[in-house]
Amino acid sequence: MNSAEKAKQERDWRTLHDAITATLDRFGRKDDCGRGDYWLVDDNWGRRSHQLEFQNLALFKPHIIKALQDLLAPYPDWYIEIGVAVPEKYGIWPGMGLIVYSDEVVDELRRDFLPAEFRDVIFGTIRNDDPAELAERVRKLMKK
Repeated sequence: MNSAEKAKQERDWRTLHDAITATLDRFGRKDDCGRGDYWLVDDNWGRRSHQLEFQNLALFKPHIIKALQDLLAPYPDWYIEIGVAVPEKYGIWPGMGLIVYSDEVVDELRRDFLPAEFRDVIFGTIRNDDPAELAERVRKLMKK
């Protein structure tokens, strides 16, 4: 990545980070220690992505996920990874979450672990069986 590309990535990262925070602040509180509703990673690792943890399952609502997806419309090469990070379930529940793209939501939630009210909610394409395809899409996005 040349210096102009790095500068653009940084600007886009910051713009999206601030927009994600503003959006989620309407629904909950940001906290990195598990005492809030969500955590948005504050480190820019030079990729076209944001890492987000939902500590409160109540944030897994279709209108909230759609609001996050709408933020990506001007950034089709970006995505948001949303992991389930319920503090009292650390080490008990497997890794799971959503990957939000501007044109698709990949649903990797393990409904057998979630409370009953979340088992029938589907956020997009359920993709539990092909990690190679998902890895290839992420690789392509990271190369842009």
